[in-house]
Amino acid sequence: MGGELHKAPEQLLLNWPVNEKFAKASFLPALSNEKAVKWIDRWPDWLRGDESFHCLIIYGPEGCGKTHLSHVWQDISKAKKIDAVALLNTDFMSGDDFVFIIEDVDKHIADFEIQKKLFHLYNWTKEQGGYVLLTAKERPKNWPLSLKDLSSRLLASETIEIKAPDDELLKAIIIKQFSDRQIIVSDEVINYLIPRIDRSFDAIRKIVQNIDQLSFAEKKKITIPVVRRALDTESKD
Repeated sequence: MGGELHKAPEQLLLNWPVNEKFAKASFLPALSNEKAVKWIDRWPDWLRGDESFHCLIIYGPEGCGKTHLSHVWQDISKAKKIDAVALLNTDFMSGDDFVFIIEDVDKHIADFEIQKKLFHLYNWTKEQGGYVLLTAKERPKNWPLSLKDLSSRLLASETIEIKAPDDELLKAIIIKQFSDRQIIVSDEVINYLIPRIDRSFDAIRKIVQNIDQLSFAEKKKITIPVVRRALDTESKD
């Protein structure tokens, strides 16, 4: 995909809507996310040795691909996605859904009532032969858990970290972020960007958005001078 996308420097100077692609084919496997991708692909054969497990936790910085992977797994498993706060008002035991996704769980896990609901969800899905995928920024041992029974179960769950991207993945992510905006950029622009941005997925998303907006406002193609001005503007914010 990447090789075809960044050969030509031309782009359409139109205010296209952003199209974040969550299809499996658009996910970018790399060393930083290899283990997480492996477990998503292996489902429902989640085994550690001869022992099966039903709860997978994927953690990493914002924008690292956790949401994309959860969409891929949702498509494969037909999982029901529940917001952590919505757990308080969800009667998950009354339906036929035994596979669940809860994203950014550490954002709200300090709430003791949410901990109790997650504890019940964890136990119930295990009893029903179901599965749970949790995503978070921090590893479980750093979560503010006061319910010891929940803490012990989560700490025993299979936990995978998605790390910051290497240069090749960084390049692929930049290409994909522009591609999601229906923009084609040159290798020259990409190579200029790589050493000048924070090595995080969230930083890439923000700078691509800023470059796109500046290019549209100035009605200019995305060139190194446009990128330089976008970087200068971002550094002043």
